[in-house]
Amino acid sequence: MIRKILSLLKKELKHIFYSPMAYIVSGIFLIITGWFFTNALFLGKEAELKGMIDIIPMLLMFFMPAIGMKSIAEEKKVGTIQILLTMPVKEWEVIISKYLSCIVLYIVILSFTKIYVLILYLLGKPDIGEIVTSYIAMFLLGATYISISLFASVITSSQVIAFIVGFSIIFTFFILSKLEMVLPLTLQNIIEKFSIMSHFENMLRGVIDLSDIVYFLFLNLFFLMLSTYLLIRRRE
Repeated sequence: MIRKILSLLKKELKHIFYSPMAYIVSGIFLIITGWFFTNALFLGKEAELKGMIDIIPMLLMFFMPAIGMKSIAEEKKVGTIQILLTMPVKEWEVIISKYLSCIVLYIVILSFTKIYVLILYLLGKPDIGEIVTSYIAMFLLGATYISISLFASVITSSQVIAFIVGFSIIFTFFILSKLEMVLPLTLQNIIEKFSIMSHFENMLRGVIDLSDIVYFLFLNLFFLMLSTYLLIRRRE
């Protein structure tokens, strides 16, 4: 089982890192986050990651569907998904390998942002606890967006439609937090429990609550299971 996943993962990573798309997406991501980080640092006089973190939710809303849209949709379009499903591998192993390959790419991209942390240490004494929890929050948010994008890629053979569907689902979760203020108090409490941004912002305060971790893990598991189910239906 693990050997099969690792074999599939190796294949997916080669496909990702041999493609110029990965480097283009990574470069644009780092340019944008670098811009907002330096703006907050030198113009806003804020020696913290706030400038970068503020833009991350919106940025990932576009970048994660762009990364995940090819996962299954491309294989459907060129017909290789049929060959893959005839191999002695289970559907969930295919989904997990696709998911983990996107996660690896995201971790690589995030690792380059550590240069911002180094700059902060050169200029002052940032709160290490806050930085660690911020990176955990960014990782969980990105991983959740990837699972959603992978699901969007399973339901269509068009990468464009996969991007639109993935973006739409992510945007729906994102906008819930913006609707809180205009709703009655009872509904605000309900919306807060389902809003991605509410859980993300909780973690940015420097304290990791188990409920926030469970929320992100549940969403990841839900969309991965849904993707697996749809792939099983396709084989049938």
